[in-house]
Amino acid sequence: MNHDNSVLTFVELGPDKSILAISLECITAARRLADAFGGAVHGLILGNSVGEAAEELAHYGLDRVYVQDHRLLETYHPETTCSALLKASETLKPKAILLGETLISIDLAPRAAFALDTGLITDCVGFEIYESDIHFIKPVYSSNVMAAYALTTKPYLVTIRSRALDPAERQDDAGAEVIVLDLKLDESAREMEVIERVFEEEEGPKLTSSNIIVSGGRGMGGPEGFAQLAELASLLNASVGASRPPVDLGWAPPKAQVGQTGEKVGPSVYIAVGISGATQHIAGMSASRTIVAINKDPRANIFKIADYGVVGNHEEVVPAFHEAIKSMLRQGGRG
Repeated sequence: MNHDNSVLTFVELGPDKSILAISLECITAARRLADAFGGAVHGLILGNSVGEAAEELAHYGLDRVYVQDHRLLETYHPETTCSALLKASETLKPKAILLGETLISIDLAPRAAFALDTGLITDCVGFEIYESDIHFIKPVYSSNVMAAYALTTKPYLVTIRSRALDPAERQDDAGAEVIVLDLKLDESAREMEVIERVFEEEEGPKLTSSNIIVSGGRGMGGPEGFAQLAELASLLNASVGASRPPVDLGWAPPKAQVGQTGEKVGPSVYIAVGISGATQHIAGMSASRTIVAINKDPRANIFKIADYGVVGNHEEVVPAFHEAIKSMLRQGGRG
């Protein structure tokens, strides 16, 4: 297959058919790559009744928006969605395909790479552009090392970590051209059936898109410690996270887990309370811009990566922190 220099971004939609922030971050990455290649940036939406989303996407700096609107794409289906992505790739022949590092892409990207007989780099946080080559950067060994990978097959297939790049900004122009595809999807080719897809209701900001995360570890002592963190998070309009031990102990829900086997986050502020700083946890939050650590053990590993550290019991430090913020808010943010 002869590939042009375009970059195709697989755009995911939420349950309300709004564009996910991570897909807008992928557009930022796609633009940088396309400028290096001397090519165009295209977006691809696969879904059912997604015309409004496609029209909205057209205002985010893309050259073209491609959309496949089909009833079989109402819900993510591993076989049907992969088939649609492959057919789109065969039609558009991009040099690179970018996806956000999401639960869907973790399933979809390896399937697509295998079918396209091409390489795959997951959880990419950046890239280095050379005259004739692109090195994709990703953390390895629990984020202790940043590795550079070069793909030798096309299309390049890459997933982008959430919050690794700034999202593309909406532009108030006429927008990119929206092109409706007809990819001839075949229901009879499916060997599995999706019975149900359930979305859990979340209160407050989502963990992966929150600007502030207040996270607790085993040092919180129990569920009551996380209730304390929830109060602080509510005051800060933040999300509550957790290291793995509190989740295993039932103090916090699984969706709150941050780490190598949980969510990978990169908020503006990450407040780690009672978290020792195990490698597994650091792998999921080391991309945070500012890290504040509160721990009674001055030798805790978390202090090695923290920008600010407080040595003390969370029972004393967190309430004092809470009251200080309330005081600042009462004074209109002065102080």
